[in-house]
Amino acid sequence: MRPGPLFLSCLLALPLAAQKAKPAATAGATQAPKVDWDGEWSLVAAKSDNVDAQIDDQVKDMNFALRLYWKKKLQNACKRFDKLDILSGDSFTVTLGRERPIDTATDGTVSDWKRSDDEVFKATLTKDGPTMIQTLQGDGYTLKYVYSMRKDGGSLALEVTYTHPKLDNPFSYKLVFKRID
Repeated sequence: MRPGPLFLSCLLALPLAAQKAKPAATAGATQAPKVDWDGEWSLVAAKSDNVDAQIDDQVKDMNFALRLYWKKKLQNACKRFDKLDILSGDSFTVTLGRERPIDTATDGTVSDWKRSDDEVFKATLTKDGPTMIQTLQGDGYTLKYVYSMRKDGGSLALEVTYTHPKLDNPFSYKLVFKRID
């Protein structure tokens, strides 16, 4: 006697029914963990680029006059900060070293910021998980600060890029900071 189609379909369905049902994903499981940007951060010099050496390398192939001009421009715009303070809330307030705080909304809204040497910038900030991008548009050039939180939450890297239409290649350097407890 041959088994009927009903018997065969029940036999095939048995392994499926024996498997455990997977628990439903919770609503919070799909969200990335909240990044804690708040706090005071101290420069880790050993893991950071030497900005002056990077500037010298950037201008080394220029003629004498251009080398002096671009070295001065880069030194004025691109600083090494020993300290970083971040305060988050409805907006982000970032203080680089002894500069005036930069207060920006996280949605990319443009705000005005005046550096300690009275140069005026249009500042924006966007945030995406462990990365925060702050852009400062100055008179003819742009400074882009990309903050990357490390997985441990106790350190972050700051990649600074200076771009100018008359500079052949963008200038960039990296600073690493650790959280001060």
